[in-house]
Amino acid sequence: MIRMLDHTADVGFEIRASSVEALFDVARLALLMTVFEEPPEEGKDEDSVRLSAPDLETLLVRWINELVFLIQGDRFVPVRADARIQETDEGSFSLEARLAGAPLEFDVYGWQGEIKSATFHGLDVTKEGEDWRAQVILDV
Repeated sequence: MIRMLDHTADVGFEIRASSVEALFDVARLALLMTVFEEPPEEGKDEDSVRLSAPDLETLLVRWINELVFLIQGDRFVPVRADARIQETDEGSFSLEARLAGAPLEFDVYGWQGEIKSATFHGLDVTKEGEDWRAQVILDV
């Protein structure tokens, strides 16, 4: 589930999923919906991401910011992600993801504007019953 949020001079979304990995994948999809009018659905290019963070909130911000870099810097649009998130013995978190993507084509996908970064403002990652929920604000 993705619900777009109104926020002064920024863009935000609230997402829900059945697992923490699914939550991070829904965040990827919400980012694509923010950046493109019609995000690509298929891609043959491949990439991978490895991240770590002291908590899930910071990991989510790093994940989104890495995706922003891939899109805007490397011109790689991640259309699919297979992510694994693990808690370490020290209580921090790691993410490893394999990505499938398409080349960035502004006109084809309806580029809606640059994202500066995901922020910690209003950031929330929680488990509610059986589901995971997050709220994210993007600086545009």
